[in-house]
Amino acid sequence: MPSSSSRRRRPRPTAGETATARRGGTAVATRTAAPPRRSATGLVLRFISCGIISVAIGLLWRLTLAPKQVHIGSALLGIVLLLAGFVLGGVLWYLHDARLRMRDPALVDDERIVFSFVVFVMVPFAVLAVVTLVWLLALAIGSS
Repeated sequence: MPSSSSRRRRPRPTAGETATARRGGTAVATRTAAPPRRSATGLVLRFISCGIISVAIGLLWRLTLAPKQVHIGSALLGIVLLLAGFVLGGVLWYLHDARLRMRDPALVDDERIVFSFVVFVMVPFAVLAVVTLVWLLALAIGSS
C-alpha cells in the first residue's frame, strides 16, 4: 500500500473552472463565477488622478496665496495642502466606488472599497498627521 505522502490528490477546482454537481443521481456541469479582475492600470490611474488634484491645489496655493519667501509656517501649509489634495482625491474615488456599489453590489466588491478608503484616504491622512507632528516638534525645539 502506498504511503499517504506519495498519493496524488485530485486538484480542487478554482473559481472560473467548471465543477460537477450531483442532481438526482446525474452529474451536471456547473460554472462558478469568476472573481472580478483588478487591473494595475486602474490603480495607477487612481494614484495619478490623486496626484494631479494634489499638485493642482499646491500650485493654486503657491501662485495665489503663498508669500514670496517661503518660511517654516508657509512650508507646512504647502505640505498640508498637497496632502489634503491627495486625501480629497481619495475621498472622491471612495465615493465613486460607494455609488457604484449602491447601484449594483456585484460591480464593486468589499475589498476594493476597503482598499480604496485605506490607501487613498487613511494613509495620506496618517502621513499628514506625522508631518504635522514632526513640524510642531521641530518648531518647539527650534524656538527653545
